[in-house]
Parts: sequence; structure tokens; C-alpha cells
Amino acid sequence: MKVTSFLWDEPGLTGAWAKLTHALIFDPLSRERGPENRPMRPAGPRSLGIFERIDRWFWRQQMRDREAYLAGAQDIFELEERLRRLERSVGSRYY
Repeated sequence: MKVTSFLWDEPGLTGAWAKLTHALIFDPLSRERGPENRPMRPAGPRSLGIFERIDRWFWRQQMRDREAYLAGAQDIFELEERLRRLERSVGSRYY
């Protein structure tokens, strides 16, 4: 018997999981194929999903509102105060 027996060496579900991950990570077929024989995927730009498009649209709207708010400052001191107010706000007040 070994002095240090790891959980992954035991039979059962954990042993099967370890063997499965080992087989997936160390693919024997990938060693036989050289780099010139591997299938290449086209490296085109990835199209954005609907949720990513909506997220970007909301972000642009928020940036426009923020820039309009900052542009309304009369002098540098008011601009700094507005910047501080934006940095410290979290979107809603908790007090």
C-alpha cells in the first residue's frame, strides 16, 4: 500500500472522471498528425450575438449621457465635482 494515496487513484466515479479527463486532454491522435495535417478553421471575425449587441448599445447610451452631463459643467471645479459624483455613485443610493 502506498503511503500517500490520492483520491483520484481510487476506483469509482472519481477514478473514471480522472481517466476521462486524461483521455480528453492527452489526445493520442493529435500527436500522430503534424501541424501541416491539422484542419485549419477560418480566422474570420466572430459575429456578435443579440445580447452582446444590446449590451453595447446600452453602454454607448450610458457613455453619451455621461459625456453630456460632464459637458454641462461651467468650470474646472464643477467638472471635478461631477467626476467625483460619478465615481462615487453606484447607480442608486442606499441611505
